[in-house]
Amino acid sequence: MEKSWNFNRVMVCLALLSACFGQEVLADKTSGPTLAGPDFVALVPKGSVVLVGGGAMPQAARAFFASEGKKGSGKLVVIPSASQSAKGKPVADIVRAWVAEFPEARVLDCASREEAMRPEAGAMLEDARAVWIEGGDQKRLADLYQGTPVEAAILAVVERGGVVGGTSAGAAILCKTMIASSGKEPSLPVMGTGFLVVPRVIIDQHFTQRSREGRLKNAVMAHVGLLGLGIDEGTALIVNRRLVAVVGAGAVKGMWSHDGKTVLEEVWQAKDGDKAVDDLPRLWRMAAYDKPSPRGLPKIEKGTVMAVGGGGMVSEVVEKFIELAGGKEGRIVVLPTAGEPGASTEALRREGAFFKLKGAKNVVILTGVSRAEVDSETYAKILGEAKGVWFGGGRQWRFVDAYEGTRALEAMRKVLAGGGVVGGSSAGATILGDYLCRGGPLNNVEIRVPGYDRGLAFLPGVGIDQHFAQRKRFGDMEQFMREQPGYVGLGIDEATALVVGPEKTEVLGPGQVHVYKTGQGKKSYGKGEKVQLIEAIGK
Repeated sequence: MEKSWNFNRVMVCLALLSACFGQEVLADKTSGPTLAGPDFVALVPKGSVVLVGGGAMPQAARAFFASEGKKGSGKLVVIPSASQSAKGKPVADIVRAWVAEFPEARVLDCASREEAMRPEAGAMLEDARAVWIEGGDQKRLADLYQGTPVEAAILAVVERGGVVGGTSAGAAILCKTMIASSGKEPSLPVMGTGFLVVPRVIIDQHFTQRSREGRLKNAVMAHVGLLGLGIDEGTALIVNRRLVAVVGAGAVKGMWSHDGKTVLEEVWQAKDGDKAVDDLPRLWRMAAYDKPSPRGLPKIEKGTVMAVGGGGMVSEVVEKFIELAGGKEGRIVVLPTAGEPGASTEALRREGAFFKLKGAKNVVILTGVSRAEVDSETYAKILGEAKGVWFGGGRQWRFVDAYEGTRALEAMRKVLAGGGVVGGSSAGATILGDYLCRGGPLNNVEIRVPGYDRGLAFLPGVGIDQHFAQRKRFGDMEQFMREQPGYVGLGIDEATALVVGPEKTEVLGPGQVHVYKTGQGKKSYGKGEKVQLIEAIGK
């Protein structure tokens, strides 16, 4: 039986998933100069956006918009300016569709750009909780409002946690790189500049009904790394901070290009149930970054990497890490970043207690979860004095969001280069690898999730999975090797450590490490056995 994707399912799913992301979406929008790429989390809207592809507005989208809009001041502003026919139309007629939900609905319809440039035009939106932009001609909207106090005020509504929505042209205008119209050929887009409400996307509407696939393809090929979103009529894409959900009768097609020649695609439909919900930074990352490939051979020139399969820390593993970190006086920095948000400061400071129980005297806990926190001189200095770095368990994508491209990450690499040790357990083991297994923000079921598929590569050329035998993940690793044959696959059992150094690779603990080699199958190693990872790729 086909699943029904109604308003209650949307609200419950978005609410539950929002809880798992915590406050990370509220990161400062400034990013340090050392970032390798965009701080995608900092780009996430702080409020909500409802993008309707034209035609009848889905009831779930309307209900979500009204529910979000009635919070706070509960005031709605309707902008009908995309349609010339709105001129002279009574305000009561324009707001009639919303008056049941928003008794204080108002209309903003500037007659000219000069009028839109006046401060009082933007002031009409100062206390608004919701803005709805009607359909018509997006170029007309851009000509009137782009770069004016009205645009700034619309962005401010989202910034303070409100909701902005639009249908047809009113949806297309909500991205900076905008399809203004078609050229002489329907498949050739004429580009314009819209509002930066949803960054890094290009929106097209009436998508299937007006055969606009070619138009959007050409748009994304001309704007490498941006995500194209083609929205059908009677269909809406709801953006609730970093979560997105498709509702309505049709589909939303995502398109993107990494080389300006080839276009990749993904489709979301409400009838697909839970698969109709996705993660916005994942989609941005998927569009921005090509498929990953090994960044080197699975070997260590200096220092040691220790990956533990989760499920507890046995004494010999803890003692070995302390020894590699310079003994009981050596500084060990613990990163509990991957843990569930909302944990108390005291709970976070208990992370790494197993090191202290074994006599480590210089354990430092760094609790930052955003790049704005970790990409700092303070973190770089603390990590620069470390002899050991430990990644805690939880969800590995949180490490990516926090540390990718930061000075803190470079300081960790120097710990390894200086002969120290970098290790982690469970998610903290996976992040040590080159390919990031189970990196998806929405679940840890799928071993490969495009977008969140790059680890921090302390151990190049490998993909690491954990809780391996206990959660029967053999089939998942076989799938990984079929789809990513250039990597070495490492499956690590619970309470078991793979210790990789310049001279030897060994196993500690009660379980096994399972090594998968393309064309050679799997071999399992236990405690005391020497593992030759470099042989896995024929060297």
